[in-house]
Amino acid sequence: MTDNLKLYQTMLLIRRFEERALAEFSTGKLFGTTHAYIGQEANAAAVFSVLREGDIVWSNHRCHGHFLAYGGDPYRLAAELMGRATGLVGGRGGSQHIQWRDFYSNGIQGGFTPIAAGMALAEKNTQTGNIVLAFLGDGTLGEGALYESLNLAALWHLPVLYVLENNRIAQTTPVEQGVAGSMAARFQAFGIPTWEADSSDVLSLQPLARQAVEHTRSGQPAALILHTCRFAAHSKGDDTRPREEVARLRAERDPLTIHAARLSALEREQAETQVAACIEDAFSRAEKDNYPVFQVSAPLHSPAPPQQQPSLQAQSRTTVLERLNAALHMALENDPRVYVLGEDILDPYGGAFKVTRGLSTRFPNRVLTTPISEAAILGLSTGMALRGLRPVAEVMFGDFITLMADQLINHAAKFRWMYNDQVRVPLVLRAPMGGRRGYGPTHSQSLEKHFLGVPGLKVLAPSVLGDPAALLLAAIAEDDPVLFIEHKLLYTRPLLQPADLSDWRLEFFGQPFADIALRLSDDLSPHLTIATYGYNLELVLAAAQELIYEHEILPEIIVFSQLSPFPSTVSHPFLQSAAKTRRLLTVEEGTFTLGWGAELATRAAEHIAGVKVRRVAALDLPIANSKPLEEAILPSKETILQAALHLIK
Repeated sequence: MTDNLKLYQTMLLIRRFEERALAEFSTGKLFGTTHAYIGQEANAAAVFSVLREGDIVWSNHRCHGHFLAYGGDPYRLAAELMGRATGLVGGRGGSQHIQWRDFYSNGIQGGFTPIAAGMALAEKNTQTGNIVLAFLGDGTLGEGALYESLNLAALWHLPVLYVLENNRIAQTTPVEQGVAGSMAARFQAFGIPTWEADSSDVLSLQPLARQAVEHTRSGQPAALILHTCRFAAHSKGDDTRPREEVARLRAERDPLTIHAARLSALEREQAETQVAACIEDAFSRAEKDNYPVFQVSAPLHSPAPPQQQPSLQAQSRTTVLERLNAALHMALENDPRVYVLGEDILDPYGGAFKVTRGLSTRFPNRVLTTPISEAAILGLSTGMALRGLRPVAEVMFGDFITLMADQLINHAAKFRWMYNDQVRVPLVLRAPMGGRRGYGPTHSQSLEKHFLGVPGLKVLAPSVLGDPAALLLAAIAEDDPVLFIEHKLLYTRPLLQPADLSDWRLEFFGQPFADIALRLSDDLSPHLTIATYGYNLELVLAAAQELIYEHEILPEIIVFSQLSPFPSTVSHPFLQSAAKTRRLLTVEEGTFTLGWGAELATRAAEHIAGVKVRRVAALDLPIANSKPLEEAILPSKETILQAALHLIK
């Protein structure tokens, strides 16, 4: 087969597949929507013709053409569009969310750009020689995550090629109304070499694609801007352009018509016959396949039998900060896949709260300081994790996790399930949370409740009980993303030793993320159950002492290390204790409404008839800077005590 014929067949396969997909929507065989690549086929044919095996591709919502030019199976793609079990990701992703070998796509505009950079960093550090392609649309130029990614790609010399396909219109917005200034200047402002073409001729595009790819393979980012035209609607039928305009574009810019003139009539006829048979086979086979069967996965949190009086594995009076720091040193020393990244984490500063001190001195190539680019920090971590590394990212203040929410919820936490368990995302995001230090409304919040219901994400919180180092090391060993909540006041607190808890008997449940039960003597019947986590244990213990010695009220305390997923079995000590006492008090520092405690209360009510519940949390207000106001807003020993007494009435 000649190169010209191969390029033509690639473009023809894309065209006929997209036409068939659009036609099948009217029959009800396909689900959701689709974004056809019709008119842009020359771009994919040219770019993929100069790649090599092992190169990584990130595509977007308009991904079918890229996938087919990559060499993907039309049958598996058709099955995915039809929601069949034989689809690329078992019907879980549909048109926009597919994964196969080193090909990925996602429908969030700009969201995968830092992930692509993270993958490029992994390829660079493991010296594979592979590059990463990130396919953008003109609409993506409005997304901030893109510019965070360009900055880091340029700073760190990452082998990522940004392919911008400007088809001159977003969903219905012409590019003139959505993009100011020069597209090329956006990349050039970061020192990224840029190639640019306005053509639908695959042979004109191929040399530019080769130059951009070769530059990227030399170890530097590059951009390839392809001004093109789409002939179909944005999705199925939302095209607001005049029909005459689309007809003119087809007449002047059809890449198949342009390239077909280079082939003989026999070659064109043979290509049409072969592609038609391929498309018919793909869709007819997919239509006969079964739909996936929904299965409820096993509980993610199944407590193990209790361990009596566990050792803390830490020297007496070691602080939480020291143990977390020791864990990071240990992880970097023992596993070359572990990287640490975040803002201002290099020595001599060592991070805003000094948890990363000493790391960059010992491991200069695996401790990466970043600009103020929260979305990119987590996106890069996700890309690194997808390529087999185990990044530990730090957000300077937990309040800034809101800037990472898209990366955490729509990407890192979702990929494993969305891509049908074909990938893993082993990353840890460390987030200093909490108030009582006078930092004010944007640096003092406890925002973890907003992430507790995210499927695929574990949320952990150390306390002064147990060993925070062991908890962090267990998180790093996880194959799924973990949000690690560190209350800022805990850093200077020493770990509690058995002598500090002479009134209590400790039991650990559910390794490796052990929740802890503090119980009084077996011959004393407790009156209420108090559930809490993190720093709030300090307040709970203070209130408990007064309950015991001033009011003769005996509590049991359940200290959670794993906040999410929530307990899913009645054997969890929290539910067992609440079943005994019939009184449950939850204590957290997040705001009251729709909080962690509300979920625990609901689960207790579902399993325990007649259980009484009270919740202690921050008022539904921002955290004040003024210390008296801050104290009035946040939970205290007094509010815990009053809530407990109310339960006993």
